[in-house]
Amino acid sequence: MNLLSLTYQEFERLLKAFTIVTVLLTVLVALIRWLGLGTPIATAAWQGFTLALSTSTLAFGFFARWTWKSPRFAKWLKRPIVHGLWRGTLRTNFRIPDGRALPEIEIAFVIRQTYLTLSIESYTKGQEGESKVEALIRNAKTETTRISYIFELRRQYQGENKLTTGAGELKLLDEGRRLKGHYWTNSPTQGDLELSLVTRDCEKADCFEAAERIWLSKAIEQQAPPYSAGT
Repeated sequence: MNLLSLTYQEFERLLKAFTIVTVLLTVLVALIRWLGLGTPIATAAWQGFTLALSTSTLAFGFFARWTWKSPRFAKWLKRPIVHGLWRGTLRTNFRIPDGRALPEIEIAFVIRQTYLTLSIESYTKGQEGESKVEALIRNAKTETTRISYIFELRRQYQGENKLTTGAGELKLLDEGRRLKGHYWTNSPTQGDLELSLVTRDCEKADCFEAAERIWLSKAIEQQAPPYSAGT
């Protein structure tokens, strides 16, 4: 079950938007029935309201499940887009038994977002993680956006079966193309994360290997020479 990840202001904007849509539909249907069909105005108004309310309710059900990746809607409702496959590196203060620090770890984040909900999955070669509580926080004064989340990591590698919990915070940077931040676990360990957006289409990224294939495919596309009709 997904938890709602809306702030009060975001919920207020959503309620206002659907109220406006309902009112406009009510007026439109009522006018069509009154002026076009000759229905008495009181009856036309009631019919317009019931039809508009039913339509808005159905639209809300669709909207609640719709993937949040439209720049136009994001700007209108002031809810930033973080949906997509992100790839980058993780740096940790964990020390291996001989005291040496671990090298940077390649990591992929799969963030699935609707207007109402947010979920995060992380993948490395050795472990998988998923968020349990998430919040997308936008500071109206500074116009900065942060993702705060509580997560669980499952390590099933070379005979291990370990569950770790922790929390993280990521800041959205570079016009929504990068995420950078920190995490903490109950191990206790902590570290830094830096991720870049690979693609908004992340439906097939369900493991580290799949995420790497998508990343390599996008990298090849970006390096390919532009198409020319004369070649």
